Amino acid sequence: MNTYLKYKPGWMQLLIFGGLAFGVFLVVSLIGMFMVAKFNHLSFMDLSALKAEDFAKPAYAGVARGMLVVQFFGVFLLPSLLFAYFADPRPLHFAGLRRPDRRSSIYLGILIILCSYMMVEWLGAVNQQLVQRFLGKAAQQWIEKGESDVGGTLENILSMKTPSDLLESILLVGVLAAVGEELFFRGILQRILIGTFGRPWTGIVVTAAIFSAIHGQFLGFIPRMILGIILGALYWYSGSLLPAILGHFIFNSLQVVLVYTKVMDVSQQSTAGDKYLTITGIIALVVVILLLQYLRKHSQTTFAGVYGDPPAQEHPDNNGPSNQAV
Repeated sequence: MNTYLKYKPGWMQLLIFGGLAFGVFLVVSLIGMFMVAKFNHLSFMDLSALKAEDFAKPAYAGVARGMLVVQFFGVFLLPSLLFAYFADPRPLHFAGLRRPDRRSSIYLGILIILCSYMMVEWLGAVNQQLVQRFLGKAAQQWIEKGESDVGGTLENILSMKTPSDLLESILLVGVLAAVGEELFFRGILQRILIGTFGRPWTGIVVTAAIFSAIHGQFLGFIPRMILGIILGALYWYSGSLLPAILGHFIFNSLQVVLVYTKVMDVSQQSTAGDKYLTITGIIALVVVILLLQYLRKHSQTTFAGVYGDPPAQEHPDNNGPSNQAV
């Protein structure tokens, strides 16, 4: 009997992945905090006593960057690779680290992400307007407090004065975030959820919602979720995680460069009433949808090809040929 995790029921895979992620996080966080404290000349107790608002202080910029590295290894990278190792005899292939079915998927993915930028800006303004219109004052204050803490920490991490600071920020926010988050959310979690639901788009959307929520910035929940859907679609339709990783890297790195060149501020928020932003955002949304449709039509990915036997609703006797891309 084969004992690889990919043959276990979806709910069991989710439980095992969650438990593995939690266990690795505890161990790596403990070790990582000792190292971060030592490098920043703090005691472990001093580091443990820091509050969310403390990470926005310039004196703790090194601590904030160090904890970002700990998060990369403990939360995202190691749990994902360990699960892939126990899930399949080809763990990297299981996690999506393989060549895309078509080389053009790489270039198309880059184009889609670049087109997504103005769309995300516009959706961020819409998200902010919805919060102000439909949520009570107490809820708004709670959300704004969380945004302030996260934004302050990010601003501290992205405090850049020299080209070397820029490269360090691109490494932290561009490379590490793209590789770690895509492996965790798209490479493992999305794969499990698609197999559990038996419907690719259900798994993609649910994963994107979790991806957005875990960032803890609810003024940007909608645009981040939409971006997560786009990244999930890039992975599914290309058959490779590489377009999603590259797209995530480009999006984050572009924001880092804009902050470095003073074109954008970390705490800057778009205005929903800006007609130019609205027009460009809607145009970008239409272009992204058309490009994703093109990618879907040329995709070689099938549920049966990824998971083996297709679920009942995709069986040839029910909804047509099982070798169609979905």
